[in-house]
Amino acid sequence: MTTTTTESADLLALRELADDIFESATESLLDVQQVGIPYDRKLWNTLTESGLTLLTTPESRGGSGASLRELAVVLESSGYHAAPVPLAEHDLLASWLLGVADIEVPPGAMTAALTDQQLYAGQLVAAIDNVPWAGDSDVIVVAGDGFVAAVPRDAAKVEEYADIAGQPGGLLRINAHLEDGLYRAVGSALGHEFRLRGALARALQTCGALARAIELTSEHAKQREQFGRPIAKFQAVQALIASAAGALAVAKTSAQFATEIAAAHGFGSAEAEFAVSVAKIESSRAATLVARNAHQVHGAIGFTLDHRLRHFTTPALAWRSEFGRQREWQHRLGRLVLDSPLSVWELVTLLSSGVVSSETKQL
Repeated sequence: MTTTTTESADLLALRELADDIFESATESLLDVQQVGIPYDRKLWNTLTESGLTLLTTPESRGGSGASLRELAVVLESSGYHAAPVPLAEHDLLASWLLGVADIEVPPGAMTAALTDQQLYAGQLVAAIDNVPWAGDSDVIVVAGDGFVAAVPRDAAKVEEYADIAGQPGGLLRINAHLEDGLYRAVGSALGHEFRLRGALARALQTCGALARAIELTSEHAKQREQFGRPIAKFQAVQALIASAAGALAVAKTSAQFATEIAAAHGFGSAEAEFAVSVAKIESSRAATLVARNAHQVHGAIGFTLDHRLRHFTTPALAWRSEFGRQREWQHRLGRLVLDSPLSVWELVTLLSSGVVSSETKQL
């Protein structure tokens, strides 16, 4: 996987490690005639042994104690390689929720979900739709009205389904009495930060997937000939690829900026809300444009199960609606501006200043 940003030696080494692990697990599956790639427990075990499944979780809680920047690198790599594992859900969401509630991180893969229901003496009754990886996770961490609970998979019923990319999700139905130690009361609402974290994760994964889609499109344009020459020689095709690359550049810059902002100020800050909103908006916008242009360049072959392009365009399109649609984040960004006494320029300058990445400091 290539990158256009300047990264420290540690981040480059981490990117190479993630690329090697993901590529060895998924490359042979990209040409299999199936809509999506099923959950890979062997890959998950390899990631766990390499310390990549709990990157941002403190060492005192069994994690690697790394920063959001490290996780961002791995999430982008997972999108680039179409890795079928709940990496963002496990660390950035589930483990974070358990940390807030001071609940021990259980073994196995986790996913996370929100509910508006309450917990009564350990009894949880809830129905939660659109829970990613619900059927493949060992534990579902649920944040509700004043509580966080670690629900074992066998304590819930899951109606499994897949999205347009074949990625697994499900309707989660819980009616269980949880043992002591699996739930705890929390004093703050977690839904807002939950969505910000999820939105940033999807923006990063989308950037990785779109980078691979553009690479495949460029390679196809060089190899496919029409009227005696490669279609990459035609200005119309060049314009489609250039437009896609431009949209990805904006989305990737936005996602990297949001990562730096959240790492510096925390997800609960106004700066993070602004930056993550922009990242989710731009990644969703890029997903629409890149997918359209990539498939237009590929023609009919790009829509078939014989071509690997679908493993990168359809997840990006599916992720547009997860943790808030593009229009929802545009509305949130607009409210942030309207509720401020500052002008638009003053507010944007205020919320986007004062953050210098570790890579920039080295220049």
